[in-house]
Amino acid sequence: MNDELININKQTGVLQRIVNASGFGKKDDQFLEMIGDAHEKRGNRLCVSISDIHLTDGTVGFQNLSKYTWDAFYDTLKQRCITYQIDELVLVLDGDIVDMIRSSKWAENNIYPWQREKTAEFSAVVNAIIKDIVKKEHSYFFDWLQNLETKLKEDKETKVKQVKIVVLLGNHDKELFCDQKALKYFYEKGLGRKVVEIPKLERKALGRMYGDEQMFTNTKQAPYLPFYFGDRGFRFFTTHGQWRDKENSHSVKAEDGKPGWSAADGWNIETWQQLKFSPFLQPCFGDTVAAGVLSTFIYKVKKKLKEEKYKDQRLNCILDELDLYRPTYAALNRILHETSNMRSEKRKHKAIEIIEKTLYKCIIDWLSWPYTYQSSPFFRRIGLKLAKRILEIMKSLGHGLEIKAIAGLMYVLTLLTRYQRQGVSFSEMKRFPSFMQAYRHYNFQIHGEGHTHHPLQEEPNIGADHPSTYINFGTWRDQIVQRKKQGYRRRGVLRALFILDIVNLTETANKIPRSFDYFVEDIIHWGDFKDAMDQTGRAEPKI
Repeated sequence: MNDELININKQTGVLQRIVNASGFGKKDDQFLEMIGDAHEKRGNRLCVSISDIHLTDGTVGFQNLSKYTWDAFYDTLKQRCITYQIDELVLVLDGDIVDMIRSSKWAENNIYPWQREKTAEFSAVVNAIIKDIVKKEHSYFFDWLQNLETKLKEDKETKVKQVKIVVLLGNHDKELFCDQKALKYFYEKGLGRKVVEIPKLERKALGRMYGDEQMFTNTKQAPYLPFYFGDRGFRFFTTHGQWRDKENSHSVKAEDGKPGWSAADGWNIETWQQLKFSPFLQPCFGDTVAAGVLSTFIYKVKKKLKEEKYKDQRLNCILDELDLYRPTYAALNRILHETSNMRSEKRKHKAIEIIEKTLYKCIIDWLSWPYTYQSSPFFRRIGLKLAKRILEIMKSLGHGLEIKAIAGLMYVLTLLTRYQRQGVSFSEMKRFPSFMQAYRHYNFQIHGEGHTHHPLQEEPNIGADHPSTYINFGTWRDQIVQRKKQGYRRRGVLRALFILDIVNLTETANKIPRSFDYFVEDIIHWGDFKDAMDQTGRAEPKI
């Protein structure tokens, strides 16, 4: 890339293109507004990326990682910085760091994520959720995050001079961007960044990313989180990944002179800028399932069990853990499996009645909401209307046939999921921005994303002059998985991507002055406390 045509902003470390008469780049080249570009005499650098922490307010189960886990992760970061004599650490949190969707406060206040026109009620719920996440349930994590740079700098064993923390937009945090008060709270109390101190050049760069340089120039306004992160020194580009998920992005029709877009159209940042990124800031079908069905069901069942003074630690534990199943219908299958066992053992009939009646009511309500259909394509709308009619007929026939119909559907969907391909096809990877011909001038080698909760990597040959790697970070939280024969088990799944951009001090330094290496560290952990949650109520031992 011609350095004479590039301006590296000293305040933000952002690579900005300058187009002049010399005709920078090829005719088909496309340019991204915020790409880091380290100078030639830079020191040793380390980039670490994780994803999908999903910090919740704890109202529909508390499934997040413990203080012990974050302390252990700090030790890992510290040791890497010592081993490679790191001067600069970049920590990328690749979306869905806070989860604004999975909360009982939506059902409790009878307001849902897609009802933004009810401004006052919507704002009250969003602010209540983010305050509980940051200050009540996860204060330790946010203190850990805010003190990371200070701790590494003050540690005599390290030589870290700078720590940069990047938090990207996900699909479970987008409600924050509807309310300036909530977004400002997240910046200042969560990330420890005073909104008025965010540099003007950073604000303009974020504005250009979203399609309008002046969008965030008001210093009292909290800007949106970046949609992507890229760094040419690390040869790394990443987004959360919701842009290729039709369930968790919003399809937009072409109208009023503006283009349309759906997930099938793939990466198209120019279109998104014209749409002010509405496909990722507006509510979507996935929200109706997560907030409208699952979170509402958990809240209402627990409330009714409490009113009946019904106590069963195992059942409460199962309810609290329903958010750990992917996909969501696997959670419904799990609770119906439990009621089936309870019925066969001729016990807890009151709980069975509460669970099954509440589940039916939640599903019928979901199938009655206009937004469920508005957010669905034509054939799904037909299928949902048909499903609603069938369940109502089954209900009228009695004998619990509607529950058997729901259980049968959940079981079939769960079986189908077991045989679905979890990887990514070559044709899909060719459409990732890191590998697209239009962005080849950036020389990205690694394309990262989270979102799917399935950690994996692929090595596509895209025909470039350098090797390419696709990495999905999976998730940093516990999961419930099905055992091979039958039953369920809880496990922690933690994946971190480490990228080194360091001075080469070996005998090959004259040919390769800097060393570029990357590796993934996977931690999958089980234990007595995880296996005995119904007895202990804890995921981690108390240290």
